[in-house]
Amino acid sequence: MSLRTAAKRAPILLAGVVLFGAWVALNLFRVFDAIPSLWTGGTGVGQTLLGGLVGLLVMLTVVVLLVGLYSAISESSPAPESFPPTDSGLGSNR
Repeated sequence: MSLRTAAKRAPILLAGVVLFGAWVALNLFRVFDAIPSLWTGGTGVGQTLLGGLVGLLVMLTVVVLLVGLYSAISESSPAPESFPPTDSGLGSNR
């Protein structure tokens, strides 16, 4: 399915996926900004370096999955080759 076809068939779903990806990306930057610096040793209340890094890892995983979903939506050929495959002349059964 092409991206244009996806936008025609399910525009609300496509807009939701794009908006969710933008929201996750913005929160990724907010979490990165809130992580206490390893070099200064400053810690906020309830904020640790390890917790921030785990949060970043989870959000980066979500962004990678959304990019994969976006690339699957924008794929031009929606289906694999037909089954059963055509006879290519190799090892013909008679």
